[in-house]
Amino acid sequence: MADRKIFSFGLEGIGAMTAALDKIGDDLDRRLDEVLTKLALKVAHDAKRLAPIDSGDLEAAINVGEVKKLIGMSYIDIGTSPEVDSYAVVQHEGFRKTASGAIVELKPGEKTLSKGSYNGYIPGKKFLENALKMNEKLILEELSKVLKG
Repeated sequence: MADRKIFSFGLEGIGAMTAALDKIGDDLDRRLDEVLTKLALKVAHDAKRLAPIDSGDLEAAINVGEVKKLIGMSYIDIGTSPEVDSYAVVQHEGFRKTASGAIVELKPGEKTLSKGSYNGYIPGKKFLENALKMNEKLILEELSKVLKG
């Protein structure tokens, strides 16, 4: 009978390893939630600076939701409160459709123009899109820092 080599291994410490990995995941989620919230608040602030103004309702309605998770992805909503959603879409896109079907382009009024340029953007249409554009580099840098550890 030939000599048999015996191979064995142990599972000691696996509980500690999984606990450590869980902690790393939890810390990453917490940091990601904090950064997403901070960035969303910055974008919302900039969107308010760029929003057209008549009575101020649109600026006041711009808000940030809670961080949500879906199929391994974290995201946060930035938008307006439901009571002004239809108005906000018209203002954001810069046109509306009349009852007769005609398209009317919206132009910034005196109050909107009095806000002046902000970070190279003129207040009015595309206020949320432009707020995202002006923060794109910051968003990528901050999220990259979180993911690198």
